[in-house]
Amino acid sequence: MLLQINKLKIFFYLFSFLLLTTITNNNFNLNFSKTFFIKNININTGEYEINKKISSKLNYLINKNMFLINKYEILMNLEEFNFLENIHIRKNYPSTLHIQAEKTDLIAITYIKQKKYFVGKNTKFILANKIENTKKLPIVFGEFEVLKLIKLNDQLMQQNLNIKKINKYFFHKNKRWDLYLEDNILIMLPHSNVIDALKLYNKFLKKNLIKNNIIIDLRINNRVILTNV
Repeated sequence: MLLQINKLKIFFYLFSFLLLTTITNNNFNLNFSKTFFIKNININTGEYEINKKISSKLNYLINKNMFLINKYEILMNLEEFNFLENIHIRKNYPSTLHIQAEKTDLIAITYIKQKKYFVGKNTKFILANKIENTKKLPIVFGEFEVLKLIKLNDQLMQQNLNIKKINKYFFHKNKRWDLYLEDNILIMLPHSNVIDALKLYNKFLKKNLIKNNIIIDLRINNRVILTNV
C-alpha cells in the first residue's frame, strides 16, 4: 500500500511538472520547476569520512533537476569508490537524494604492477590508498580472479577449516592453489577435486597427524604425501 502511495505521489509531481512547463507564465513556471531542483544529498555508508568524500564528488548535482538525473549517472560517478557494495539510490521528491551503501569486507592483500591492493568480497581489487584497513589479512601471490579466491575460501569453510590461519595464498599458472598456514605448514592443493582433497586433509587433521613445519601434498587423487620442511 505504501509503495502504491509513493508511486501516486511521484506521478502527481511529474504530471504537475509537465503540465506547468506548458504554461506561458515563464516566471511562475521557473519558480515551480525549481521545486524539483536537488537541494539535499543524504549519504549513509556508516563512515563519516567516506560520506564526506562521496558528498564532495556528487556536489555538482545540487540545483540539478531531479527528473533529469538518472541513477546510472550517479553510479558512474561512484566507480572510484569501488570498495562499496549494495549501493541504493532513492529520489525523495521534490528535492532530496538518498544514497545508501556498505563498505565491502576485505579478504586479502595482493600486488599488481608493484602497487598494493586490497581484495574485496565484492570481487574488486581496491587500491590500498583508497581505504583504511585494521584487520590482519593474508597475501595472495599470482594472477588470480577474485571469484576463484572467494570460491576457495567457501570450500575451506565448508570443511570447517579456519581460513584465519592462512598467511599466504599462491595461485599457480596451472590454476591450482598453495596455502601457507601458521606454524610453517604448506598445503598443496590439486587443480581439480579440491573438495575431496580437503576432506582427506581434514581426516588427517582430526587424527592429529598434521604437525608443524610440514608440507602436505594433496595433488594426487586420494593420497596425502607428508614431507618435513
